[in-house]
Amino acid sequence: MRIMLDTNVLVSAFIFGGKVRSALKLLFETNCEIYVSEYVDDEFKRILNEKWSERAEKIYSLYRSADFVFCSSTSEILGHLRDEKDIPVLSDAIYHDVDILLTGDKDFLTADIEKPQVVSPTELLEYFSRKGFFYG
Repeated sequence: MRIMLDTNVLVSAFIFGGKVRSALKLLFETNCEIYVSEYVDDEFKRILNEKWSERAEKIYSLYRSADFVFCSSTSEILGHLRDEKDIPVLSDAIYHDVDILLTGDKDFLTADIEKPQVVSPTELLEYFSRKGFFYG
């Protein structure tokens, strides 16, 4: 299964922890490919530098050493959302034919998108729980 992460998932997992970090840890224990696009990577780095500049380099280095599939971004517009800054994330997910877009962004979660399936970290943890995986 191919899963692409949105920037808010990376920020939550690497800065705040909690359920989002647990969901990411569980993904690493599966045979899923976890994708991060150039657009999301750039946005994550920018947000780290703007909000947590004193720790940004260390966090970014740790993140870049993780077993993500870092992929290119497309300049094509392959989907539409209310918030235009989210369109590149959706376009990259469609372009790379991922199965799931993992995000906490309500614009994605309420949009009528068939593929990729849009899932929140909480929904992913519930799925893992039903399959017998546990987090803590």
